[in-house]
Amino acid sequence: TITQASIELLDVPGELASHGVKSFDLCNQHVPRIDRSYLKELRVAFEEADVELFQILIDLGDVSSPAPNQRSASIRLTKRWMEIAGELGALGVRYVPGDSEPSRDTMHWSADALCQLADYARECGLMPAVENYKVMMREADDLLKLLALSDREYGLIADFGNATDARRANKYDTLSRLIGRATSIHAWCECDADGQIDTADFRHCLHMALATGFDGPIMLLGGRPSDVYRRTRSLWESVAELGQEVRAVFDADHMA
Repeated sequence: TITQASIELLDVPGELASHGVKSFDLCNQHVPRIDRSYLKELRVAFEEADVELFQILIDLGDVSSPAPNQRSASIRLTKRWMEIAGELGALGVRYVPGDSEPSRDTMHWSADALCQLADYARECGLMPAVENYKVMMREADDLLKLLALSDREYGLIADFGNATDARRANKYDTLSRLIGRATSIHAWCECDADGQIDTADFRHCLHMALATGFDGPIMLLGGRPSDVYRRTRSLWESVAELGQEVRAVFDADHMA
């Protein structure tokens, strides 16, 4: 859900730095303008704050669509946002095929698109990545099969929250298939109706990553249900709370 911003995006890097956050993911929906002057200003803001723009999520289009025109338009749109990510100085981009059900045809179309997009990302100086997100890639087996079919090197984000939404496998089964290949983690906690987090579950997921030797960034996403979690603490209280849990399992250098 996109809500009204409480802070201008240009002020975000400085706010992050003031709270000790060293690395940040940005979604395309959060960028209010894409003219070059604004993109340059935003890039400078991240550089001056010494905050790494790790990835930009490109959550647009559907390259798995049965409609050829929609697939090609989605590929063009994703490439345009790769160019924007490059202008912003991001290290990488992440994207997924879309919400089509996995089938022989949709897998073929998606793998072809992932080939094209991975090659273009690298032309833009970006590391391409995917995550267990949306229908085509929510299941670990589908995600890994599609990566194999695409025959390209991809980063992989293991998202705790999306693993909870997997249709057949349970959360830990899904994560066990993905974390060993993960290059970054999206860390969501689960909470009860009063906003109390399930510490045992959250730490179990983190210990699964630790056991594989994971050494990438751990992005603190918040809690689920998100409305309950946000209602019961402020943004920076959430960052401090989840950061403390991560440090209980990993050393502080893993936490972003």
